[in-house]
Amino acid sequence: MSVVPKKEAEEMDMKEQAEKFRKVVQERGGVGPRARYTEEQRQEALEYVRARQQQGASVEEAAKELGMSSWTLSRWGSAARRATQQQPAREALVPVEIKAERAQARGRGLVVHGPGGVRVEGLSLEDAVRLLRGLQ
Repeated sequence: MSVVPKKEAEEMDMKEQAEKFRKVVQERGGVGPRARYTEEQRQEALEYVRARQQQGASVEEAAKELGMSSWTLSRWGSAARRATQQQPAREALVPVEIKAERAQARGRGLVVHGPGGVRVEGLSLEDAVRLLRGLQ
């Protein structure tokens, strides 16, 4: 009885997985440039590439095994990373605290700083409130 080393057995399993992937894609009929892959197929391909990379294979080798372009897989990987790293959208308005005593002590009125470097000086407290309410 011959024993196959663990690493070779894992690689054989991975290659069987790649063969299944290719077969499903071919059955769907979307082979070649501009093929449309489902989100599940994209995820499966990216998981395959990660697993093969942990075994020491390159993206190019994994792509060849899947019957795909390494460029496509790299692009999908970049898009997936960006999607997980997306930061929540910034609020259009940021809460501010108006301290009337400080503004009156200066004698010049309030100064309001807005996004993009907008600055409005010399406002009374009432003017600042009207301005900020008008932005909502």
